Amino acid sequence: MPEIGRSSRAVPASVATRLRRLRPFWRVFRRQRQAVVALAVLATLAVVGPPAAAVFAPDPGALSEDVLAPPSPRHPMGTDYLGRDVLGRLLHGINTSLVVGAAVAATATTIGIALGLLAGFYGSWTDHVIMRVADGLLIIPTFFLVLLVAFIFGGGLGSVVALLGVTAWPQISRIVRAEVLTLREEAFVASARALGTPDRRIIFRELLPNTLPPVIAMVALLGSYAILTEASLSFLGVGDPNVVSLGQMLTNGLESATTAWWVPAFPGAAIFALVVLLNALGDGLNIALNPRLGLAGVMV
Repeated sequence: MPEIGRSSRAVPASVATRLRRLRPFWRVFRRQRQAVVALAVLATLAVVGPPAAAVFAPDPGALSEDVLAPPSPRHPMGTDYLGRDVLGRLLHGINTSLVVGAAVAATATTIGIALGLLAGFYGSWTDHVIMRVADGLLIIPTFFLVLLVAFIFGGGLGSVVALLGVTAWPQISRIVRAEVLTLREEAFVASARALGTPDRRIIFRELLPNTLPPVIAMVALLGSYAILTEASLSFLGVGDPNVVSLGQMLTNGLESATTAWWVPAFPGAAIFALVVLLNALGDGLNIALNPRLGLAGVMV
């Protein structure tokens, strides 16, 4: 029999319980073969890529006498117009793209979740201001906005990540807001209010976990958007010249595309592959976390 005065709040689920709740998600997700393959490839690149680049290409800018050499055992992907090994630079470029994708997705997701929770929970003028800002960013062509700012203030990698992160959050915030508008009318939120639970606890303890499933699926798509945008900026010459980028490799290789196809082909193929992999992962997560399948409670 519970003691008088003790809160009736449920005890948080144990680690074992949370793992059991992940089983339905995994049963659905593993059926999406393209998503499973995409996850495996991306995870391998994220883990193996940095040490491989450090070991096989410690200096991606190292010059050699083999200018525009075709693919060979010595240079599996050939060399560029300065004699630099394309494979070594490609490894560094992929690492850069993955870092940009992860950093932008994390930044935009954090901002979007925070603002979406505030807009949906408090409503009124808070909701109006946040949503009008979100609508403005959705209407404005953000790529050209980022391009203009990067051109004026410099296209350092940190600046590009920050610019993409603070302009890519509206979609996340709208998803979270829609979820909160529905959830705040549910019985468990009303019960928490009746017990005098502070707003902060209701938001982070009751509402936030239930908004995560649709957001998780968007994270992969944000990463894809970030990689493609960063590559486009580097391709246009406003990226960070001190960092090896796939877009930078692509634009440098176009000058010799007719005589050395391998110079632009491999970085272009890498950009295409990363975007396809992230989109496939996002689609698989979206299906596995679809609330209609009864899996929204997995994250609670």
